[in-house]
Amino acid sequence: MSSVLSLKDSSRELLVEILGALNPYYADVTERWREQVAAEFGFARRELGALERLSLNTAHSFFSHGDLPGFFENVDYFGMRLAKLQVDTRAVARSMEIYQELCEPYLSGLFGNRLKEVIATLDVLKSGTFVTVSGAYFDAKTREFATLLRVLDAELAFAEVSTMFEKVLEITSANFNASMAGILLRQPEGDGFKLECSLGVEGLIPDDTQFELERGFCGSLASTGEPEMILDVANDPRILHPAVKERATSLWGVPLRSGKNVIGAMVLGFARPYEWLPNERDLMRAIADRTVMAIERSQMTEELRSREARIAELSAHLLAVQEDERKRISRELHDETGQSLMVIRLYLGMLEAQLSGRTAKAKIRETVSVVDRTIEGIRRIIARLSPLVLQELGLVAAIRKEAKDLAKATGVKARVAIGEDVGRLAPEIEAAIYRVVQESLHNVAKHAQAKSASVQMSRHENTVYLTIEDDGIGMPTKVNSPRSHSFGLAGIKERIASLDGEVRVHSEKGKGTRLEIMVPAGQYSEAMSQSA
Repeated sequence: MSSVLSLKDSSRELLVEILGALNPYYADVTERWREQVAAEFGFARRELGALERLSLNTAHSFFSHGDLPGFFENVDYFGMRLAKLQVDTRAVARSMEIYQELCEPYLSGLFGNRLKEVIATLDVLKSGTFVTVSGAYFDAKTREFATLLRVLDAELAFAEVSTMFEKVLEITSANFNASMAGILLRQPEGDGFKLECSLGVEGLIPDDTQFELERGFCGSLASTGEPEMILDVANDPRILHPAVKERATSLWGVPLRSGKNVIGAMVLGFARPYEWLPNERDLMRAIADRTVMAIERSQMTEELRSREARIAELSAHLLAVQEDERKRISRELHDETGQSLMVIRLYLGMLEAQLSGRTAKAKIRETVSVVDRTIEGIRRIIARLSPLVLQELGLVAAIRKEAKDLAKATGVKARVAIGEDVGRLAPEIEAAIYRVVQESLHNVAKHAQAKSASVQMSRHENTVYLTIEDDGIGMPTKVNSPRSHSFGLAGIKERIASLDGEVRVHSEKGKGTRLEIMVPAGQYSEAMSQSA
């Protein structure tokens, strides 16, 4: 537009003179132009009608009244329409060129030796027109991208599908200036579509309204699997709900397709007859595709959450079963194997008293020594399986005993600092914390190459904080990664997670490892403790 508006007054006057002189010939030129453009590009009525609004004939209707800005507003509007019709800009430039070429024989007779000046002036107008059209194409594409980006942002911003649906309908309705909109999903059970979200029909169509699969507009979308448009809602038999007829004159519908299956539909309604253009239809398809992807992602997320919850329940159950099994085995070792070994020791003692030979007595004493070591080993196994000290004296005493056992077995000094406010905890919490300490100190003894370790525990309100630290060689980086195959640490995390707790691991090469545990304290009950 600037190239035209920058013309001198004399040039503008010449342009008005040229367009006015051609006025008697526009009908003939336009008819021949339509035939040539249709033959060259195969354009139909809508494309030809929009291109004609960029012609010299249209320019004359504005310029004859001195309305240059009005003409370029018109060019911008129909440039946007051509963009939506997906007409290539090269075809636009060629159509304007053809119109001017058809006018040139008349211009030659009208202006004679001024023809070069006339052609140059018309070229300026043509260039300004094409620049405006190009800007309209850019604006149309920018608006399309902006709409898709807003839809994508809505999908990413809202975890709840219902909230995402509302935002998508809001964005789509605003983009197309729709008077009503709705998203319907096919129900897993039954043969209908349920209205999941709507705009513009509040109070007229309840959100739980269902539409039959084999009937109506949604049924048509489901059967064809392709976008459809209704320009006369009032007289279309596929419109079954009176509220739709009340709020919309025309209707656009796009199926929501997941693979080969139609899982729903997106519908827009307009208060006036509105025939969509190819670009608008494609944008609707793109929005529908994004919506399907969001639905599928939500379903996958829900399935994963369900599986994770089930795995967590199973893990907690397995840990409980494991504790019960440990108690059963420890009882059997104590009641059967332990007592049997004590009986054997007793009989060996009686047998030693009856023997007189020194060699025989020495052999008996050696056997008794083996039995004693076996009994001591079984007691250690029983303590690891189901520590009586935890059940009888509580968590603090059990942790202190583990620290002493570590020092006695490996020489690693373990300092224990437990706040007085910790008190007794729920049995499952105490058992979990004890197992974490036991596993951690076992890892220190086996892997850390540490000289010392510390166990600190405190309680703040209803949360217990446990820190186990050593001065060893640290953990390999890969052990801290999500793909780590450190089953000891994985077991600790799984055990604490089953109690809604949190585990943090800090480790540097050569600087030791610090394990931080935060877990709810739970409610201690004497009856629960005794029955546990």
